[in-house]
Amino acid sequence: MNNRKRLIVWVIILVAIVAFAIPMYISQQHTTFRAEVTDHMTMLDKFDRLEITRFSSASGDREEVIIKDTEEIQDILKDYKDVELKKVNQRNTERETPYYYEWRLMINKEGREINGFGITFYNKHSMAIYNGSSTRDKSQEYKVEQEMNWYKMEHLFDQTKEENS
Repeated sequence: MNNRKRLIVWVIILVAIVAFAIPMYISQQHTTFRAEVTDHMTMLDKFDRLEITRFSSASGDREEVIIKDTEEIQDILKDYKDVELKKVNQRNTERETPYYYEWRLMINKEGREINGFGITFYNKHSMAIYNGSSTRDKSQEYKVEQEMNWYKMEHLFDQTKEENS
């Protein structure tokens, strides 16, 4: 009888551990753009500039614009803050677009400029985020859970390009 009680206790402990571990693992796989980018900044960090590069998927041609206005950078990031992401091991290449975009968010951290984040938007459903200040897992691929407004991305690039011309 004593062995039977021990077995029941161990089974209950095992079930409790599994019931706790699985939701923890699943919750770590889902995140938001805000949690992966802006939440990593301190109150002393300031946006220096946002470099947006548009690459042609077919020819490899590239065009670049630079945004230096801090408030404009914050407004752009606000548009993407609630985008839900899911960590993946490999990006989805099924839905290719004519262009993909790479953002380099440069941050002024206590008087010195650092390469804060590199964000690559491959299409409406796939992105990668590079965290320059991270010591582990600097780059991570994500599946975008809800469809991003790709038109807004293209419009932002074209509008900024016209303003800089």
